[in-house]
This record gives sequence, C-alpha cells and structure tokens, in this order.
Amino acid sequence: MKKKILLIGGYGFLGRWLIKSLSKENYDISVLDPKLSIKKLKQYNIQFYFKFSTSNNLKLQKALNTVRWDYVIYLAAWGGSGKGLLKAADENFKEAMQINVNNFRNILEEFKYNKKVKIIWSSSTVVFGEENDYKGKVTEKSRLHPSTNYGLTKVLAENITAYYIKNFEMNITGIRFPIIIGPELSYRGVASGISDMANFAKISKKSKIPMVSSALDLIYIKDAVSILLKIINSNKKTNYIYNCPSFRTNAKKLADAFNKKINKKIITIKNLGIGVTYPIMNSNLIKNDIKFTQKYNLNRTVSDWYESL
Repeated sequence: MKKKILLIGGYGFLGRWLIKSLSKENYDISVLDPKLSIKKLKQYNIQFYFKFSTSNNLKLQKALNTVRWDYVIYLAAWGGSGKGLLKAADENFKEAMQINVNNFRNILEEFKYNKKVKIIWSSSTVVFGEENDYKGKVTEKSRLHPSTNYGLTKVLAENITAYYIKNFEMNITGIRFPIIIGPELSYRGVASGISDMANFAKISKKSKIPMVSSALDLIYIKDAVSILLKIINSNKKTNYIYNCPSFRTNAKKLADAFNKKINKKIITIKNLGIGVTYPIMNSNLIKNDIKFTQKYNLNRTVSDWYESL
C-alpha cells in the first residue's frame, strides 16, 4: 500500500517542486493550499485537494482526519503581498504569527497521540540573526538570536516542536533552509534579483539589477527538494532540527556567472548598499544522517537554471 503524504503549503515555490518529485515515487500525495490550482496539478495524480487556509480550523481538522497520514509536510508561511517572507512578517506580524506559529501548533496538537505520522517542516537560517553576533559557523546547538519578525516566528515554531517531541514523543524534523532559488520562483523577495538575472540572461537583454552587495547563502531548488525526499525516505529517526547546506556568494558573483554562461556581459548590478547577512551554517549533521551531498554550487546552479528556461 502506498504511503500517504499531506503537503500543507504545497502550492508555493518549494511545494510545487516537491510535488513534481514525489509524483515519480510510490506515494499518494494530497495538497492543502488556499492558492492551489487543481487544473495545473492534474498531471500529478493528486489524491485529495484542500483549497483553504490553515487558519480555517474546522476545514483543517477535517482534512487532517480524512485518512491516516504517514507524513505531514508543513511548508506554509505567511507570504503577504508576495515581496518575500521577511517583508511579509514586517507588514503583518499578527498574520505571520498565525500562519507560521499558531496554525503549525494546531497541527502538532492534532497529531500528538499519533506515533506513526512523521511531520517535516521548513524552518529558516534567520533563526540565528545577523552573522556578526557569532564567531564562525553555527551548529544546531548554537544559540538563537533572531533579528527579524520572520526569524522570531521560526524560533517560536522550533520551540513548539521541541515541546511536543519531549512531552508526546512525536516524530518531527525541521530544516533550517537558507534562501532557495531556481526556476519558477515567483515571489519578489531577496531572491527576485537573481531570478531576474536568469530571465534576462536567457533573452540576452541588458539589465541593471538592484541588489545589496552583502554575502548571500543560497541553495538551489533541486538540492532543497532532494533533502526533503531523503528525510521522507529515511529509515532512521532523523533529528528534530537540521542546518541546511548552502553555498555563499553575492550579487556581483551571480551576475558574473550568468554573463559567463552566455559569454556576454549584459547583467550588471545597481548596488543598494549592505544588507543583512546570516551566519554560515555547519551542515555536517544532516549530510551524515541522510547521506546528502550538495550537487549544485554557484556555476552548476546558474547553468541548470539557464538551461531549464
């Protein structure tokens, strides 16, 4: 019998890519998202569609009890006006708390006596706050010092998972993702300038991209999905939280890489000054636990992204 996966927030950037990969494996996939398009997902043979927000408690409770889920993957986050998760949490902190923290807790509460379901969710590198607060790389045990509203919501969510694991022995694993980039990225947050580089490079259009000059820690979408798949398919009990692998770069290096790919210097950067840089995460634990090897560095990311457009 196929194992059943409920993907909450499954129509966002990471969720859509995960659906593509899961559909090639032996799982029954169901999706919960207020913005999902049944028409666009028909090719993936989705078992159940739940088109509503996690804030609709009555419908959510019904969905959580539709079948006996083997996996619940929580990728939902308050997106606001589509200008990135950091800005969305600043624009409406109350709603960010509701989606990122309270609704997530409601799901854990629903499954607290279910020892068979595995819950996987997306935390973020922003739980650490700014890089200058740390010395060297951070591990899973480093103190958390968020400097943003979004970071605070993720710290609270991590604390909530620790509570449910300790008191109810739940099987929960979170991944502290850095900025995820790649094709089909639609929101206009920190990564939007990188997306513009890829699109303008593809059509050979001269463009000056407004971006900050500070360091960026990134992961390509295919590597991010691979991590989730390995955790889903893992036969061992995974850690309650993992630092995610990434590669460090900046706007100029990204522009240079796209220019090199097309052998033309058409992408330049309009410097917006220095932005926030988060500490580099030591990701040895997840690499060892799920045998993950990061495939996409800067040049491979640029090449694959360009070729996929």
